[in-house]
Amino acid sequence: MIRKDGLEFHAAELRKASGVDGWIPARIPAQIGDQLNERGRFIASDSVTTEIRFVTDARRIRLTLSAHQPEFGLDQLEIRVFCGDFQYQAFWLKPGCITTVTLFPPNELTKIREEYLRRGPGIGFAPDVWRIQSQRGELIYCGIETFGHAVRPPESSEKPAKTCLFYGSSLTNSTLDGFPSVACKRLGWDLLNLGMSGSCHVEPCLSDWMASLDGWDLAVFELGINVITVIDAEEFRNRVDHLLDVFTSRHPGKPLVLITLFPSIYRAELRKEPLPEDREGAFRRVLRELYEKYRSRGNLHLLEGDELLDDLGALGTDFVHPKNYGHAVIGLKLAEKLKTLI
Repeated sequence: MIRKDGLEFHAAELRKASGVDGWIPARIPAQIGDQLNERGRFIASDSVTTEIRFVTDARRIRLTLSAHQPEFGLDQLEIRVFCGDFQYQAFWLKPGCITTVTLFPPNELTKIREEYLRRGPGIGFAPDVWRIQSQRGELIYCGIETFGHAVRPPESSEKPAKTCLFYGSSLTNSTLDGFPSVACKRLGWDLLNLGMSGSCHVEPCLSDWMASLDGWDLAVFELGINVITVIDAEEFRNRVDHLLDVFTSRHPGKPLVLITLFPSIYRAELRKEPLPEDREGAFRRVLRELYEKYRSRGNLHLLEGDELLDDLGALGTDFVHPKNYGHAVIGLKLAEKLKTLI
């Protein structure tokens, strides 16, 4: 958590933006990101699921933002604005351009009884907390104007009491509609999403940094799909073993959840022609074996990817990535599992 201009940035650090006078809320510090694989160095500065949070009595708020060019041919970056748990509006930022959006507190929420604006203390966000969320890409914060009204970060009582850390591939990194966001929204928890799209290589330096963090209550690991064609099963074992070693050593009482690989094009029994090597099956066995190794040492749990994603029609045509329906299925099923662990 970082504070600047009376705002709270739900991010690992603020990086000085290039080409624009502003700051990028990055999920992973540059000193760690710069040690990762080539794509990981880029993904570490992704702002997806980071948030700008604040509380103010101002009846008119000017928020000045910009963005860098998103991936995958997108020509704008989507920004979603929430009042507590309720979506207020979405905006689109043109890369390289400074955009000022004007926010007005919605009168409709003042007409709703307070007990219906939040499910209970510590569940979700209080409705007077403004939350600015970034889609996949790099959001740039440039400034805020509240016309003389005070602005402050939300207090702990205005935020969720529980935080869930996620680490995994692009399936975890995902979008604002990804399964980590769905699960945490369902549970009323805060989300710390450290997914690494196309670059979840389980490097020891990243495992060490994640384990050094204290502001979370439960961690979920979705591992393997990004390294099936990069490393063999033995190296995968070594890297996951290190991750579980540092997490169970530093957080012996906190629930940790391993998810085995979701069904995909790499699953041998799904293919017409056999693969030269069933590395996907070997990776699933590695995760199960390491679960058995560490289950008595820490509060470790194993979930089978096949149980969370039980409809292959939830995948896209690449037969790897779930689409919005798939993420909703996984997220809601996962929420039911996670709520029994805390």
